[in-house]
Amino acid sequence: MEMKPIRNSLGRNPLSDALHRNPGVVSNGQGPGRHPLRGASYRDPGTMISEQGSGHRSLCGALHLRPGVVKNEQGSSHFSRRVRRVRKLAEPTRIHLGSWNVGSLTGKLRELVNIAIMRHVNILCVQETKWKGQKAKKVEGSSFKLWYTRTTSGRNGVGILIDKSLKDGVVDVRRQGDRIILVRLVIGDLVLNVISAYAPQVGLSESSKSQFWEDLDSMVSTVPISEKLFIGGGLNGHVGATNVGYERVHGGFGYGSRNEGGRMF
Repeated sequence: MEMKPIRNSLGRNPLSDALHRNPGVVSNGQGPGRHPLRGASYRDPGTMISEQGSGHRSLCGALHLRPGVVKNEQGSSHFSRRVRRVRKLAEPTRIHLGSWNVGSLTGKLRELVNIAIMRHVNILCVQETKWKGQKAKKVEGSSFKLWYTRTTSGRNGVGILIDKSLKDGVVDVRRQGDRIILVRLVIGDLVLNVISAYAPQVGLSESSKSQFWEDLDSMVSTVPISEKLFIGGGLNGHVGATNVGYERVHGGFGYGSRNEGGRMF
């Protein structure tokens, strides 16, 4: 995984550096073999879940996709040309994912796209869009497309921005209120589920917070174990530096002190 800080008028970038583990694996940083939201055994190493606020973990990574058998469709007998072609096609495809709490997306969509292009981000989860409706929107003057959801309250709202190389692979979109959206993509032999989520902030009722986590857990439970999962969100909790009592789900890569939001997370 790789990531670079992004600073712009949209607000302070919540992304932080990710740890490199095995090549081709997006790590969840929460210890092996455990599902990030449930205690059940979870063997898929392609799952990544993160948070924002103090103790942020990276929401930007790269999935390495192994191509299938490479065939020379041009029938050339020139050995060096065939070798060059095979080497080119055998290189892993890198998919860069990120997440950003934008505060508001009104009048800033094109700016967001420009930043995604500059940082080579293929899929970007956004929170607090504050847009109305549940729609998909092509970004004028670009090849990006945004899937989003929010209620009529003028608050919250989440979305997922996808570039031209992947947007045609979207096969399913699911929304849960104005805080959770899932986009399912088919990329070659890989099925990737991307969730953008925005947890209730400090000061809101405990019932609303509990409902959010139940809704997110319910959404995650619909993803087959054989498919990849990426969750990008503003989860409004600090998990802290120590993992005492949470060894099975906390990788020990946070910092600071755990708060109530982090405990719920």
